[in-house]
Amino acid sequence: WRGLAMALVLAFLVYASSKLYGSLNHGPYRFFLRTPLDLAMPVLTPFVVPYVSLEPVTYGTLVFFLLFRIRLYRSVAVSLVAAFLVAALFFFFAQTYVARPTVAGSDLLARMVRGVYASDHPYNDFPSLHVGVSTILAIHWWRVGRTAGWVAGVWAVVVIASTQLIHQHYLADIPGGLLLAFGVSRLALGHFVDGPRASRDDDRVVEAGARAGMAGGPGGGHP
Repeated sequence: WRGLAMALVLAFLVYASSKLYGSLNHGPYRFFLRTPLDLAMPVLTPFVVPYVSLEPVTYGTLVFFLLFRIRLYRSVAVSLVAAFLVAALFFFFAQTYVARPTVAGSDLLARMVRGVYASDHPYNDFPSLHVGVSTILAIHWWRVGRTAGWVAGVWAVVVIASTQLIHQHYLADIPGGLLLAFGVSRLALGHFVDGPRASRDDDRVVEAGARAGMAGGPGGGHP
């Protein structure tokens, strides 16, 4: 029950801290990070698909880890909460602005890009949370296995590219998101997965399994 309560608390904290983005997504801004390279970047509307995939992949990852990799669940949840809180500090004290282009066309992808623009004010630029969150997920999927890690890594690279190719972020936002992701993930993995506390948790699971096995010996328990 204590483990379940902790999992629910972490789920609530991820949700609540993610809502800081919307409450801070307004001006005035202090910094404008556009460079000539950003101006030369084309708009490629197909990249809106990986861009909008972030939220379902994030929550799908949390559910999978909760059911099958509880220590990774704790680590990824704490990493996300920490990333949202650190990013909120930047959004509050060092707000940035991104100037978006006009996207013409009546096809589905063009409408999706305009829908992203309409639902997201052009602030909260640095650090990029799309970069940070996708990288956090990829780092944790790598702990599941090489195949899962490579798939998640390629997906994260495409998401990072999408932030530029639908002009939701500037190039300067990428290193900010990467540093944030690697920093919080290293601390969380070190505590929940690689640290001595995680080993003690594993020992308790093994001991509980041993006791259950003895209880299920001749004349008792289930096969």
